[in-house]
Amino acid sequence: MEFVGIDKFSLLDYDEKVSVVLFSPACNFRCPFCHNGESVLNSNTPIPFEEIYQFLKTRVGLIDAVVFTGGEPTLMPELIERIREVKALGFLIKLDTNGTNPNIIEQLLHEGLLDYIAMDIKNSEERYAWTAGCQRINMENIKKSIEIMKNSGINYEFRTTLVKEFHDEKSIREMAELVRGAKQLYLQKFVDREGVIQKGLHEVNIEEANKFREILSEVVSTELRGY
Repeated sequence: MEFVGIDKFSLLDYDEKVSVVLFSPACNFRCPFCHNGESVLNSNTPIPFEEIYQFLKTRVGLIDAVVFTGGEPTLMPELIERIREVKALGFLIKLDTNGTNPNIIEQLLHEGLLDYIAMDIKNSEERYAWTAGCQRINMENIKKSIEIMKNSGINYEFRTTLVKEFHDEKSIREMAELVRGAKQLYLQKFVDREGVIQKGLHEVNIEEANKFREILSEVVSTELRGY
């Protein structure tokens, strides 16, 4: 399984670092508001890893980090070996994940291969599968990944993309229990852009987003992103 996209220069994906972003194919979620529809639906042309690796060698000393995102990177059978190879070049490594494969996260942490993890928290437990576009989700895996990250000893963040059709005060209050005691949560502004799986969804306005932030701030440090 090969990566299906590369952003060769990013100032947005790893806080205060210059990064290269690698997009993995396929995902076990179908979030209607996902911006990476082409990756999720596995419709992009694969990029041989050797090509990516040779490019990264030319960026040693010029960029700080490599971000593995998707799709869902933990679905890639070769992910751990790919990260080992990239880490050996001296880059910081960030993983973006939906948290459905806690054992992979645990192994990467055990080997010291990660410097930063970002995990999407979709919604309250009751609305999780619906928000992720799935029939059902193993919430125990989601909760295990949350706990692994909270106890990882490295930088991490949780993030929720706010969508009018999926989030309200009730679901946000219930979602707070999933992230209670975590280090950081970002509430992200949804933008109906090209590549979104479902067209016609709407952003949560700034007033309501601030209300959600206040609710969540009772249990976790919460900031708005993109507003």
